[in-house]
Amino acid sequence: MWSKAVFLRRFHRLVAGGAIVVLPCAIHAQGAAPFEVNGKVALEALISLGDAHLQKLSDVLGIVAGTADVRSGDWVRIRPRLVEASSINVPAVLWYALPDGRYWTVPEGLSARPLSDRPYFSHLLAGERVVGTLVVSRSTNRNTAIVAVPVRGKGGEIVGAIGGSVHLDTLTEMLRRELGGLDRDHIFFAVGEDGRGALNSDPALIFTEPMKLGDEEMRRAFRDMLASESGVVSYSFRGTRRTVVYRRSSITGWRYGFGVSRR
Repeated sequence: MWSKAVFLRRFHRLVAGGAIVVLPCAIHAQGAAPFEVNGKVALEALISLGDAHLQKLSDVLGIVAGTADVRSGDWVRIRPRLVEASSINVPAVLWYALPDGRYWTVPEGLSARPLSDRPYFSHLLAGERVVGTLVVSRSTNRNTAIVAVPVRGKGGEIVGAIGGSVHLDTLTEMLRRELGGLDRDHIFFAVGEDGRGALNSDPALIFTEPMKLGDEEMRRAFRDMLASESGVVSYSFRGTRRTVVYRRSSITGWRYGFGVSRR
């Protein structure tokens, strides 16, 4: 995978004055017009940038999880390490959890409700990392993507977990800026493997379920998207015709899409 810096340099060659340069593109959906922008380049930039933010947070948390302060299980010692981690990563609410599900967040301290019933928590207790699981945060009530890693004791046993609840609207806005601006006809989004929207150039559509919003053609397009690794779909939504090139992220499992929307 290209680094974030390399992708930015390559992508910004396509950007002039805050708008994407019109380029020919050989990508076609059946019965649909070709893009007026190099869809593959834009899509790969979007995936690289989005994944880079989440992977970096995961990597930093992995390092922090191995420190004596975090392995101590003492929130007073753990909190400063999470504050340091938050200063160098995508905005998120960082937290520490015990194996029984009790957890503390950097802003609020001990939470009233445990994490033990969250489906992703069992993966952490099994020693697995979590990247991109979509949930509504219990501490902020905001739509978030979970990035978390297990904490191991000296003998390798799981003694807790640390994680971050990444605000999806904030991440979306960061990606918009990093892409250099978009024409109003250009759209981007990501949907989780459960069909919920993770990111969207229209913030009002974040965390919605596309297959419940449109007609049968749109539902079929998103079923096809969720069933395959990559491709191109075309469908109508709210009076516009959309042609979208998409690919599955190996980091999060999200299907990222970039396309054009025209009346």
